[in-house]
Amino acid sequence: MNKDELKNFFWKNGYIVLRNIYTDDQILRYRKFIKKKIEHYIGKEKKNWKELENIKFKDVLSYPELSDAILNEELLNNIKILLDENEIYYWGYSSFRFNEQSYRSTHNDAKNDNENPFKTKYPLLRVGIYLQDHKKFSNGLKVFKGSRHTYKYGRTLLKKIFKDKEFRYLIPQRLRPHNVDTQPGDVVIWNLRTCHSGNALRLKYFKNITLGPFFENFLDRYFPNFFEPSEKERAVIFSTFGAMGDPLKNFIQDNLKNSEIVSTINNSDLHKPEIISKSKKVGLNILNINDISKL
Repeated sequence: MNKDELKNFFWKNGYIVLRNIYTDDQILRYRKFIKKKIEHYIGKEKKNWKELENIKFKDVLSYPELSDAILNEELLNNIKILLDENEIYYWGYSSFRFNEQSYRSTHNDAKNDNENPFKTKYPLLRVGIYLQDHKKFSNGLKVFKGSRHTYKYGRTLLKKIFKDKEFRYLIPQRLRPHNVDTQPGDVVIWNLRTCHSGNALRLKYFKNITLGPFFENFLDRYFPNFFEPSEKERAVIFSTFGAMGDPLKNFIQDNLKNSEIVSTINNSDLHKPEIISKSKKVGLNILNINDISKL
């Protein structure tokens, strides 16, 4: 895709896949480090991700074994294209997962979003680096194409719909589920307003049908053999980037209310001069969350 095609696809569908961003050696290094790190704290049995909340991890950029997952110039240049911005920001909101238990649910990641989701573009993106095959196997990412909000109609959202006469958005946004077909080396980027669900399941025999999380959870409980297995233990790296503006500031203000997020960021090394210097060389600005009120 050229730049315009890339942007148009992303803003129309709410996500995009970038192919072959990382090498086989990088994928192997990431998997090895994440597996060792997680198993050191919780052992080899599957755990719910909430059991990791009290462990003092650092952000992804602070680990030398993982830092080039973020400081990848091709990735960052594509983020600039999608956001149509030369200056993009990272503030340490990142994590990694390994072989976790997870209950599937539809949600989006926008926080403290005060703008009309039908009239504005939300300039925050999440990057998912899935370190195994999800083209043929389960437990990748499911997105709902073209979604702008969750199905949870709060008073504020309804007021926006009626005020702007955007009645088509009364129709549920969860009608177009799509299992993203990433393979090792690929990156999936989605807008934080996009509805999605983790640990997506692929049917064995009706491969063109994609189910929503409710049906996946039900069938997985009673008929697990209906679905393709995982290729191997699920390992994934998440990170979040944004363009400067009120949506970014509001999002970080919400981060500051979450003690786990604040602890991870404050425990990190991303403000060390050498990391800031490396980041600048590839066009990434490091933002200090404690200075957000001054911006």
